Amino acid sequence: MNATVSGLRPVAPPDPARPDAGLVLASLWHTEGPERQRKVMSGVMDAWEATRLPAAYLSRHCLAGSDGRTILNFAQWTTSEAHRTFAADPRNQQTLGSAVQALYSAGPPGRYAPHRLAARHGGAARGFTATWHDTEDAGAARSLADELAGRDTAAPAECFYVAENGRQLLVLAGFEDEPGGAELWFRPFRGLVRPMGREVSPLS
Repeated sequence: MNATVSGLRPVAPPDPARPDAGLVLASLWHTEGPERQRKVMSGVMDAWEATRLPAAYLSRHCLAGSDGRTILNFAQWTTSEAHRTFAADPRNQQTLGSAVQALYSAGPPGRYAPHRLAARHGGAARGFTATWHDTEDAGAARSLADELAGRDTAAPAECFYVAENGRQLLVLAGFEDEPGGAELWFRPFRGLVRPMGREVSPLS
């Protein structure tokens, strides 16, 4: 039995570059409008806060889409194996799984391994964009990440994650100011974080 985490803190902004995270889980949910968006995010985080979480759990965040409907779910664990063990436990399926499914009928999230961080200049992120690229394999995903990391972009920092099956690259970009414009972006809504030994600024 894994030891449960003590001292979990409610923290709104995620730290996409957290160095102890070996697994990132990410997915998009689509709701009917702002009221439902808030209700789902609040309910999901309430359910996670009420659950006994293993020491391998690092963080979970809900981020609100600028369209008032979309939710970006973002979670970090120390290892993929630890998360699979937690998710396969019937007790967690009956309690946490049932609570989440009652709010939103969702399939399993995408599973990613952190690949690299492109930090261009400092500052805490207030808004994020998430982009998925389909790739042939893990090598192609890593090559694409390295190519994108060297391009000229307004994002102060970007984190690149390669899907466990190698068929997708996720790029999470953080902005010091809310991006605005027509492109869908995400504002941190609520999170539950296991503190590290030292403070780490988002996308530091």
